[in-house]
Amino acid sequence: MSFLKTLLNPFVEFEEDKNKKDVKGNPPQTPPVIPEKDVTHPLINESDRGTAGPPVVPMQQQSQPPVGRPTDAMPFPEHTEYFDALLDKANRENPIFAGPDFKEFIDAKLDIDDITDEQLKYTTAFNILKSAGLNKDRLISTAHEYQSIIGRDLNAFQTAHARQYKEELQQKELDLQKKVEELRQLTQRLNTLKNEINQISQEITVKRDSLNEVRTSFLLAGENKQKEIQLELEKILNYFG
Repeated sequence: MSFLKTLLNPFVEFEEDKNKKDVKGNPPQTPPVIPEKDVTHPLINESDRGTAGPPVVPMQQQSQPPVGRPTDAMPFPEHTEYFDALLDKANRENPIFAGPDFKEFIDAKLDIDDITDEQLKYTTAFNILKSAGLNKDRLISTAHEYQSIIGRDLNAFQTAHARQYKEELQQKELDLQKKVEELRQLTQRLNTLKNEINQISQEITVKRDSLNEVRTSFLLAGENKQKEIQLELEKILNYFG
């Protein structure tokens, strides 16, 4: 049992300060993508550049495709774990999240899962933390901050992924074009050139599939986490409005 649940007795009746200005539940705008040369990401071979990011979650080597394939509703488990760890790290280290906030609210809500009525669960979780200093404005604003952290990480990943794609595949694609032209001009070397083309094509297919699968899974994991937060916000606004 966490320290949050010890605050449950006695309950403080849920009642938001009426003279406070309501905070809208709209998610923050995704920040602009930083120029490619300045962007790194801990999941995209940054250790090879000497600029590895923090070891948030151990990941598989990106030169090999992860086990399984992402689907429309289920990213790779390690990508979901990455975002969980990203938010945990922000909660521990970022001064913005000092004290009770959206994450502690969600943890408190999970801590009282024996309450089956959802609205009662939300109001009870809020009341547990209200006596520790949480209010509606901070609850919603810190949820937006967590969404912003995810958005910035998604942008960094996409930029670093695009750079990796270019570095690892562009030359191979150029090589393929050159071999095709050689094949047209030098028919007497037909068999040899066909073998080279097939080999390069296979390497491109394997690498492209691997990179695109990782990108699809990672973006999906981040979007799923943002949707989870947005759903919680909608319920908060509904129950606390």
